[in-house]
Formats: sequence, structure tokens, C-alpha cells
Amino acid sequence: SLLIGVGYDAYVVIGYADKTTCFADETRVALPFGSDGDRILRKVTGGARKGGASAESAKDRGAHDSLYQVPHRPPLDSSFVMKHDKMVRLDEKLFNMNHSVSGMPSEGDEEVALPPDELEGQRFHCWVLVRAGKREMAEDVFVEASTGKVRSTDDLAYKGVEAVFNNQNYWVDMQRKVAVKDMTWDLDDFETWEFIFLQSSTLAPGAGGGEGDDEPPGSPLGHHRGSMANLTDTKSVEESVTVQGAEEISDSDHVLDLPPSWVQRLYIDRDIYLQRYSKEGQDVKRSTAYRRSRAELFAENSRKDGMVQKLTLYSDVARTKLIDVTELFANRKDKLRKRVRTFKKGVNIDQTTPEALIQEYFDPGRPDALQMLEEKPSGRELTFYHKATLDGMVKRIESFTRNRDPKKNDALHKVIEVFEGHQQRLKYRSITFEPAEVGSEPAAVKMQIENPKKMCLKFERNPSIEADSDLCKKKFYTGLRPSSKIHLIFHYAAGRITAATRTYITEKNINGDKFEMKPYDVDPFAQPMKWTQQRDEYQNLVAEEKALISEFKTAQYKADETRETRDKENNDPFLVKGLYVQLQEKKQAEADKPKEEDSDAALKYDYLAPYLPKLSKLQALKKQDAQKSKDACLKALKDRLIDRAHIIETRLEEEQAALTKRQVGYQRQDNKGDKDSESEEYEKYVNEAQFKIQILKQRRDRHEDLAKAKFKDMIERLQNDPRLAILNH
Repeated sequence: SLLIGVGYDAYVVIGYADKTTCFADETRVALPFGSDGDRILRKVTGGARKGGASAESAKDRGAHDSLYQVPHRPPLDSSFVMKHDKMVRLDEKLFNMNHSVSGMPSEGDEEVALPPDELEGQRFHCWVLVRAGKREMAEDVFVEASTGKVRSTDDLAYKGVEAVFNNQNYWVDMQRKVAVKDMTWDLDDFETWEFIFLQSSTLAPGAGGGEGDDEPPGSPLGHHRGSMANLTDTKSVEESVTVQGAEEISDSDHVLDLPPSWVQRLYIDRDIYLQRYSKEGQDVKRSTAYRRSRAELFAENSRKDGMVQKLTLYSDVARTKLIDVTELFANRKDKLRKRVRTFKKGVNIDQTTPEALIQEYFDPGRPDALQMLEEKPSGRELTFYHKATLDGMVKRIESFTRNRDPKKNDALHKVIEVFEGHQQRLKYRSITFEPAEVGSEPAAVKMQIENPKKMCLKFERNPSIEADSDLCKKKFYTGLRPSSKIHLIFHYAAGRITAATRTYITEKNINGDKFEMKPYDVDPFAQPMKWTQQRDEYQNLVAEEKALISEFKTAQYKADETRETRDKENNDPFLVKGLYVQLQEKKQAEADKPKEEDSDAALKYDYLAPYLPKLSKLQALKKQDAQKSKDACLKALKDRLIDRAHIIETRLEEEQAALTKRQVGYQRQDNKGDKDSESEEYEKYVNEAQFKIQILKQRRDRHEDLAKAKFKDMIERLQNDPRLAILNH
């Protein structure tokens, strides 16, 4: 019904299939999900139907295009290397066969062949046929109803067909001795398919003769609509006939009409649709086992962490050794979209086993502009949306001298930062540290940054500056003791194979630091730098070195803050719920609120409660107290009505006074032209004022009538109040 509703030529097929298809056993099928969690569907609109003209035209077009294609070079492979690789593969296969555990398949083994099915070809099954022609469908395909997968009509899993039907007709298969893969699905062919129902065999003259009228395949009207339209008015309806093949069917003959559907209208509640899957344990999910993999689908907002899909890959057929786990999330406030946890090859399933690699992917919108976070024992990598960062940072890579221990400080080896679109054309920045000794406790990260071994900066080419003066790379060798070195490398000029460099060597002693500059100029006619220029540049470089260490500290602080934020977000995830879910939760919260007692609700809206004595609930009112309560209630109503009337009368008097004042001022003006210029504005003001005055007078009159009616109703209400019944005796 869904496929027909969106325009496909779909039918239900009644037939027979093998055991794995009937039981929806997909343990021998590859995982039908991609890396992003999307299903990998078979493309059915790109090919051509068998035997069709499109296939022939595509063949001719391919032959025509091949005349102008450059022939590809054959691969140049060494026969000796290929033979050697083949022998190595054979040796590995023999080794695995000799060392495999009995009863358990190895990583390279395939599944054991299925035992013969006793009911082969007799298992009843239904699936969907989508014929070519509509919605750009180029070939006939099957859609397996139990899994939703698209299959070819040549699939050997289907063993036979009894009939097909849709919302218009029912066709019986006459190809009894033909395999499914060799069947024809042309329902207009009466030799291979026999229809059951006739929709109608008569047409009014000239009716339904348009080009857009489509009849179901196999209907006699579809073949002879033209001849029916040419019938004259003198022919009676009883004499009209239709032809099916060589057989004539008269209207007076007994035919089967398509009965009305007895199925109720399909309705799925919104809450049930959002839940989508059945409850397994504590999760609302659907779990499916595939070949060396498993897919788990969860309903949105059914888990605390917002996971909607979990794909697990194994290295063995028995699904006991993990390779990686891909987790997809939705509606996360931290914008987490996907997490990939990769394990070492051959690791058995254990919740405490650490991952060899963790990759987290985020959607745009985070405050820190984080796009991807990758953690492994040897380092950490952070990728950012560089257009959302202030400095244009694209990536930050941290590598350690040894495997990271969560309980100890990170033994940093090198930190690399990559930029794009930096204001100073900076594209690369790195800091290298001395390797930590084996068995020693690494210092704090702050101390490691204060004593680096080397720092490096790389810049993009500035076309407005000459290459010999445009800095390309800047290196600070701060770990050299007792001297340090600063090395400057400039960009290559056009037609040059060498670049200009300058090296500053600093010697530290008691009397002060002394530097020496060693230049290398590509241009032999370049003027050497003066000593004062060398001194100024050296001082600027020393100050830049200190500032660079401070910048690395700031960057490290931000990276640590990002990791701490990620730990908090993983420990206590927060989901952003849709509007429908919020409204449902609000409605449920209101329904769960304890209801007020009837007496309290009555007291909350009791008109007489403010005027009754305090102990009126415990004992009956005396006649004197009842009279006082009645008089107080009437007096309060009277005062409120009088105040409302006074407000209306005051506004009416103000409008009348303003109109009178404006009229007097207008009449006092002289006749020198000012009066003519303001006449239009004056008329507009008078009309508006008179309209307001008229409305206020109507309100005053209406209030007088309502006040009398309200006062009269209150008197009757007090007389009928059971608490004041003593006044009626």
C-alpha cells in the first residue's frame, strides 16, 4: 500500500522461498549498513530492463564511446612476486588449519554449509514485486517484506510463485514449470498470467477516452478501450462484448467483481510510532545478527545517552572477537553524532577491555567548534570546524612518548597544531619535548611546556613580499644547553632551488647572553644586515619565543578543558527533545499532579468565602452573622460596579473636554491661511474624538444595564445560598 501510494507499480507475490528467507535469518548476509549508519541499498534505477530497448541503446552507446577512449595500460606485475605471494598465502592457510581450535571456526573460515531442508520448495512465503515503468524504475525487482531489502528477480532464494495481486486485481501464475529467475512478469500476457476480477466491461459513449486513463494489467478495458469508445448510441449495452485473447466475454455472463476491502484503515499512534521497536530487557530496540556483525537499532530518546544505532563487527564467524563498534546518536545537546571504538585484533568480548582507538564525531554547533576527537594509547587528535574558531585551528595532534596512563600525567612527546585562514598566515605550529625516561614519573604538563626541546612555526607564502624576505619556517631549539639556536628559513623564489636562511646561536654565560648570526643569502648581490638590525631581530625572536610558550600553555589549557567537558558530557548526557515529546511530558506531568480536594477547590472559587466568619465551617451561622455577610457581599459588588462606572464617566469627560478645547482653539485662529492649512487635520481629529465619545457613551449605558442585572442576580444567589438560609425564616 505504501509503495502504490507513492507511485510505484507494486504487487504482493504469493509463493515459496527457502528456509533462511522465511525465518529472516541474516547471519550469512553482510552488514547492510555503511560507516554513517545508513543502509546500503541496491541501486535499481540505474540499469535497464532485460530485453528492453534501453539495454540495446546503452550497449550501442558504450560501443560508440569506446572508439574515443584511451586504452588503459595493462598492469605490470612480476610473475615471480605473484607466485611467491601465492605460496605465502598457502602456507598461512595450512598453518591456520593445523593450529585452529577444534569445534571453533578460525578468522578465515567460512560458515558451515546448511543441512538439507526437508521442506525445500514447500515453505509458504509472501514478498513484494515492483515492476519497471513507474518512478523511473528500469527493471523488475523484489522487496523482501521481512527485512525491507531489495533483491533481484534472479534471486535463488525464491522457489516458486502461485499468484500476485494488488488493490485492483488478482493474477494467477500459469508458468508452473518455470523457475522464478526465468519467469516473465508481463501481467498483460494472458498465456502466462490469468486475471480473476473484471472491474467493468461497459463504457458510456465518449467517456473515459482520455490518454491519462490507466487500467490494471490484464483488464479487458485496457486493450479495447478504443473499440468501446467507437460504439454507436444505437447499440444496447447488453450487446457490447469484450475480448480476452480468443475468448469473447459478454456483459451478461457471470464474472467476479472485486469485493470491497474488509481491512480497517491503518492507524499508528504517534507514541507507538516513536517507540518503533519492541522492548528487549531495559532497552526499546531491535537486534539483528549478520555475517560477522550485529546491528542494534534503538528508538529515539529511549536511552539516556541518546544512542539510536549500534553496529558491531567481529573477526570470526562465531561473533566472539571484536573488531570495532560504531555507535550513532541523535538529539544530543553536545552534538555527538557518531562514536567508533576499535579494539585490537582478536580481543574477546569483555566490558573492561580498553579500546585501541576511540573516534567521536560531532555536528556543527558546539561552543568549542569540535568536529572530531580521536584518542589512542599513543596520542590524541582533535579536529575543529576552523571557520568557527577565532584563530582558524583545523587540527591539534598530541603524541606521547609511551602509552597513556589515565592515572598519571601525559608524557608528551610532540604537539602539532594546523591552521587555516590565520591572520598572520600561520599554517603549522609544533612543540617537541624531551622523551621521558622509562620508569620515571612524568612531570606536569605545564612544566613540560615551560621546558620544550624544539618549537616550530610554518607560514604560507605572502605574494606581496619578496621570497627572500617572506618567512617560511621558524625553528626555536630551546633544549640545547648551554647554548640555544633559532633557525629562520625563507620561501623559495621563482626559479630557485635553494632558500635564504638565517641562524642565531645564543651562548649563555655569567656576563650575559651573546648571539651570533650565520646568514645564507641566495642572491649574491644582497646587502648584508647591519649589526643593529641583527640585534633588533634577535631581541624580537627571543620575545616571540617566550610568547610562543605562553600560547602553547593557553592552547593546552583549552584542550584540557575540552577533554574535561567531554568526560562530563559522557557521564551525564543531556538530550534535546522535540516539541511533541515535550508536550507529552508536560501533559503527563500535569496528569501525575495530586488533585485538590473538592472542598479546597470549592473554597478557592467561593464568592462568599471572604465575607464569612472564620469558624463558619465548624458551626452554622447565626442570623446576625448571616445578615452581616450578605450586606458585606452586596456592598462589595455595589462598590465595584460604581468604581467601574466612575472610570467610564471620567474617560468620557476627558474626551469631551479635549474636543471642546480643540474646537475653541480652532475658532480663535485668524483667516490668514492657517485655518485652511489645518482644516483637514482638525476634521480628522473631530471625527476620531466623536467616535471615541460615542463608544464611551455606549459603554456607560451598557454598564448601567449590566450593573442592575448583576446586582439582581447576586440578591437571588444570596437568597438561594444554603449557608444564608436562616435569613429566610
